[in-house]
Amino acid sequence: MIAWMVYATLVAMALSAAALTAERAARVRRRATRWVWLAALAGSLALPALITSVSLRLPGMLQSGAMPPPIALRNATSIPMSALLINLSGAQSYGTPDRVAVLIRGAWLAASLLMLLALLASSLLLHRRKRGWSETTVCGEHVLVAPDMGPAVAGLLRPRIVLPAWLLQAPERQQRAVLAHERAHLEAGDPRLIALAVMLLMLMPWNPLLWWQCRRLRRAVEVDCDARVLRGGGDIGEYCETLIHVGQRQASRIRLVPAMCESGSFLEERIKLMLMKPKKWAGLSALALVCVSLGMAVFAAQVTPPGGAAPGADRTVTLTPSVLDRYVGFYRVSPISRVAVTRFGNGLTIDISGQIAAPTPFHAVPLGADRFAVQGKPAIARFTMDASGQATRMDVDMNGRTVLDTPRIDKAEADRIDAALAARIKAQKPYPGSLKALRLLLSDPDSGAGMSADLARIRVQQKASREKYLAELGPVQSYTFTGVNRFGNDVYSVVRAHGTETVTLVVGRDGTLESAFRHR
Repeated sequence: MIAWMVYATLVAMALSAAALTAERAARVRRRATRWVWLAALAGSLALPALITSVSLRLPGMLQSGAMPPPIALRNATSIPMSALLINLSGAQSYGTPDRVAVLIRGAWLAASLLMLLALLASSLLLHRRKRGWSETTVCGEHVLVAPDMGPAVAGLLRPRIVLPAWLLQAPERQQRAVLAHERAHLEAGDPRLIALAVMLLMLMPWNPLLWWQCRRLRRAVEVDCDARVLRGGGDIGEYCETLIHVGQRQASRIRLVPAMCESGSFLEERIKLMLMKPKKWAGLSALALVCVSLGMAVFAAQVTPPGGAAPGADRTVTLTPSVLDRYVGFYRVSPISRVAVTRFGNGLTIDISGQIAAPTPFHAVPLGADRFAVQGKPAIARFTMDASGQATRMDVDMNGRTVLDTPRIDKAEADRIDAALAARIKAQKPYPGSLKALRLLLSDPDSGAGMSADLARIRVQQKASREKYLAELGPVQSYTFTGVNRFGNDVYSVVRAHGTETVTLVVGRDGTLESAFRHR
């Protein structure tokens, strides 16, 4: 989950750079810029979701014979994320546990709901304030007059121009300039555009780049409005003078609505843009900027989502239900862990019990008669077949290494394994030799003595990050067995000098430390 959020932020960063470059190109050619930022905002939301999950199937007429296999968009990307970011997925021994993903999803949903409630409260407050505003006609335009708010356009379904009371005493030329600006907002539908941007932002409120894009969109709305006023015949001198005057007098703004003036620095930028003269090579420079912008957008689309796919996963085949049924059944991992393989569509569902590294089932699609690609993982599941064509064994390779090698078992043995796991969870008693295995892990030995080969290998790979992690926590002060989790692992709470960590262990029958997960 964390890795996907980092990936989405990288995509938003690339699209932000593309939008910033495209905005400069549009300004050189004196074109509208607000659509650039709306596209960046929508793309930052849609692109990560689409590339991560969508597959396309080409029309059958493009190939002879059978229907061509679907093409996963993620497999069409070519810029992989670094291994550091990919390891944030929680699959490693010292990574973030799966429950953190649940907490993150909950916080994400809560933030979105909080934003929605804030918007509703803001709308209700605005509606309440409008009751105290008067209605009048200024320069032939029906407007609302507020004591200390505006100029702005308020309302979504029936937007109205709101003027501050002091503007009624201003010269007519300034009133006309203000009305021209706010009328341009109304005619362009800017209130609805800003409302749409805020709704998009609500879908991913944790991404700071989306907030920045939304802010740039609001500014682009004002710059485009200035350009429309001047193209409509407005005098640039009087208009700039009015902007400065309104900026000096504006006491407060109405949130989330198009307003004539914002910060002083932005007002200065708007005036400079209006006074900017066309450059000699404007066309060529705009073309160069557009090319750079398109390059950044292509870069964003080519970033590979975390998790990856197994080699050849884009070359799936179609198998009949009778063929798929040959693999359906149970496979033994350990005395308390088994694999259940079931048929699902043109593929298999692989459900592994008693393994903290596989908290949810996987879906696998066929690459051939006995090979399946595990979707969302760089893994291949292979089946060994007997003379009658039935699977007798399943092994799973990930990144060229076998991570699972399981013989087929009958349902009775699978039920015994499930019962053993349930009994262990119910008893809440540690493995024999569990405390010794914990002390071995906490001593952080350089050798892998007393540990499984896989755990020893992972410790070597993670030596630098593990030592940094332990240095931050400090020496061990105490440890307590807290129970057995739903995967059958022993769970310990370890109190250290600078914090507390949770350690989960699996201990073999011979006392070997088979696997260990730890997190703060």
